[in-house]
Amino acid sequence: MSKQREVLRLLSLGLSSRMIISSVHVGPQTITEIRKLCADRGLSYGEALKLDDDELFAKKKKTIFKSDVGRPDCSYIHEELKKKGVTLKLLHEEYQEECVIKGIDYLKYTQFCNVYKEYVEDNKLTMHIERKPGERIEVDWAGATIPIYDTTQKEIIAKAHLFVGVLPFSQYMYCAASLDMKSESWINHHINMFKHFNGVASILQCDNLKTGVISHKKYDEIIYNQAYKEMCEYYDTAVLATRVRRPKDKASSEGSVGYLTNQITARIRNIKATSIFELNDYISKQLKILNDSPFQKRDYSRTYVYENEEKEYLKPLPDRPYEFAIWKKATVGFNYHVSYDYNYYSVPYTYLRKTLDLRISKYMIEIFDGDKRIVSHPRIIGSKGKYVTLNEHMPPNHQQYGEWNRERIINWSKNIGSNTYRVICQIFDNSKYEVQVYNQCMSILKLKDKYSKETLESASEYILNKHITPIHRNFMIVIESIQKNNNTRKEDGAILRGPSYYGEKK
Repeated sequence: MSKQREVLRLLSLGLSSRMIISSVHVGPQTITEIRKLCADRGLSYGEALKLDDDELFAKKKKTIFKSDVGRPDCSYIHEELKKKGVTLKLLHEEYQEECVIKGIDYLKYTQFCNVYKEYVEDNKLTMHIERKPGERIEVDWAGATIPIYDTTQKEIIAKAHLFVGVLPFSQYMYCAASLDMKSESWINHHINMFKHFNGVASILQCDNLKTGVISHKKYDEIIYNQAYKEMCEYYDTAVLATRVRRPKDKASSEGSVGYLTNQITARIRNIKATSIFELNDYISKQLKILNDSPFQKRDYSRTYVYENEEKEYLKPLPDRPYEFAIWKKATVGFNYHVSYDYNYYSVPYTYLRKTLDLRISKYMIEIFDGDKRIVSHPRIIGSKGKYVTLNEHMPPNHQQYGEWNRERIINWSKNIGSNTYRVICQIFDNSKYEVQVYNQCMSILKLKDKYSKETLESASEYILNKHITPIHRNFMIVIESIQKNNNTRKEDGAILRGPSYYGEKK
């Protein structure tokens, strides 16, 4: 996704210019130009995203608004937004009703927001209301760990880490424990958190931890973890890292982390959980108590504010939850397969020797060339050395597209000896696709570089006679046995060389 389109996506989520500059690393002029472009074309940011680049950035005459369109009172809007619970959505509804009563046209919600934001920027004002319902979720790991005991409840066998998420407007919280702070745990916590909140906010604000942010240098673009960024795009939310050494950027979660850590760890200090499941079950019960408890000096709770004032502003969840995946790079081999976890997956032969991106999920392997998905395969689980090959990926003539093919490999085996030749032919005859056994055959034939032809021939003969599976590992075992026997024979008596060895005549 280009930077311009990413700016459009973030604008559609309601992010401010400052937030977008921090996330995408563009200048304010770029954002202003994109806003002006959409305003001139009469498009919302969501509508603009659906257009191709040629349609979107084609020059068009500026739209002239009618003189009888009601202009919002931006100074009034700015003052009203300081009041608790007042949002731009509510003020737009009031503005719309006022225009209908006066019998004049009114601006759409997107244009209404743009007019106010331009007013704020032109007058160098600050958006007073930082906490707006459904705007953001703040996430973090708690610093303290929670011990997990063995079944005797005497010895600590592990330490659990506490993940915390909070909606700043209502202070409604989520927390759960995991045995590590790796990327998979981090993302799975987010998926469960969205389910707990029954919705997604426009912004996800996290700290500069490696599971979320790879690099956040002061004057460079923020580099996010690929899997984390992908998850955010799937849920249509924008990840925004806090500024380095700026704890106030994430004050809600920092406060909630401390609050939850004190409350939960204090409540379970005498509880000795023997598994992560038992621990999370207890945390879940305590979390409900904390969310349902009234605020100090107030007669309502976090749950009440969430249910009555914030829940409706959260975006709905997708039909299916995100599935965690990792990304790896792999180079296409001479047999037009890529390798992952000792198994092989085919790609079209035209990608020979090209480096591609693999997206590995629990049950699938997806192969990408840049942003283009080439193919997806079922992931092989529980075995090694297996191939997944599609017929359409195979070239019409192997000799034209690769250095190696059946004929060349068999000719190589003939030069070693008859037994090796029989082994290689047997491997090809038992394969469904010949390309799937190229690596197997070559790993055997390359043993000649380390051992003699005679040794490889003897090993091949033994494997044929004993009906042993002809793979590299078994060849190595047989060769080591042959060499051990040869060394034993040499130790039984001296080996004398005759005159012919030194080139002398008898």
